[in-house]
Amino acid sequence: MNPTIDAAILYDTVRRQALFSALWSRLIGRNRYLCDLKEVIRKQRVSSKYFVGYQTVPVSHICGSEGRSREFDAAFRPLQSHGNERWRELARLWLSGVGTPPVELIRVGDSYFVRDGHRRVSVAAALGQTEIDATVTVWETTE
Repeated sequence: MNPTIDAAILYDTVRRQALFSALWSRLIGRNRYLCDLKEVIRKQRVSSKYFVGYQTVPVSHICGSEGRSREFDAAFRPLQSHGNERWRELARLWLSGVGTPPVELIRVGDSYFVRDGHRRVSVAAALGQTEIDATVTVWETTE
């Protein structure tokens, strides 16, 4: 096993899946993007924000982004080729057993939005990881 080659193959596979998913979503008229934190907050008022610290978060609970929702599909597959070298490097590190820094997430209700670490979440999802280390800030909202 060569982590560099495996990371490149994984990236190519995930990009193909993203492109197929984008085409399929257009055909059936379904939104393919991540949830946009701005859109969620526009419908609700943020009443408080507080830092809760380091946590292990289920990848399946990460559904959106703060500012980069159009760069990844709803399964966190990259929709654009820029940043592919960084994605491959993160995958190579993960496959080599080297840790990466925790991602930075915002929790609104039971959902998490990525503030920093989009590619780390994407790689974790592509590798089938069920959890990811994160630093979390909670935004309490009122409707």
